[in-house]
Amino acid sequence: MKLYSKIAGLGAVLVLSTAFTSATSYQIGSYATLGPSFGNQNSAMVFDVAGSTPIPGFSATSATVVVPPGTVWNSSLTGSSSWVSYGQTGPTTPQGSQPGGNFAPNGTYFFATTFTLDANATAFTLNLLADDTVNVFLDGNPSNILENFVPGLNGTCQINQPNCENVFTINQLTNPGGLPFLTAGSHTLDFEVFQLASADMGLDFTGTITTGSVPEPSTLLMLGTGLIGSAGALLRRMRA
Repeated sequence: MKLYSKIAGLGAVLVLSTAFTSATSYQIGSYATLGPSFGNQNSAMVFDVAGSTPIPGFSATSATVVVPPGTVWNSSLTGSSSWVSYGQTGPTTPQGSQPGGNFAPNGTYFFATTFTLDANATAFTLNLLADDTVNVFLDGNPSNILENFVPGLNGTCQINQPNCENVFTINQLTNPGGLPFLTAGSHTLDFEVFQLASADMGLDFTGTITTGSVPEPSTLLMLGTGLIGSAGALLRRMRA
């Protein structure tokens, strides 16, 4: 009876573990300094004044603002983000009303947000929109690249990847080199937005990061039920 009890108990534990084994999922996305967070678990976007191209006639701060997308840009992503910039640099603002009275000068503009993971990431997804396009890297190190800007034609915005009209998605399958950088602890997600042909400028993103090791439930379930069945067969033989 003791052997039967041990086998049955082990099987029950394995079966029950399929119900309790889970991972942690973090929702992240772009939102402005004074805007709603949309339930995102990262900080509000900040603008890197010192690292970005100077803006004549405008004294920028680290604060970011919500930029209405109008009909030129894709709508903000899935209700969990907003287009952001250092000021009203989007397609709904006329040139003379933009910061400094002109379009953002051609160059690069850096934005960042922070988040904290409880363990090493096992999966991630980022959905990107940018005008004109964007590099994405981690922790202030351009070598920790998640998405690399690719030159392309520039009409309304960059029409290669990523752009302001079509959502561009990356994950651990398309960009496997990014996963090792997502370790346990605090991280900075950096965005280098390129302004290539004057006119509009801005950034929008959403994403999820999953941490924790998740054994396959089907494997545990099969092993657990098999052990319980073996224990039942052993008990019947002992009674016979």
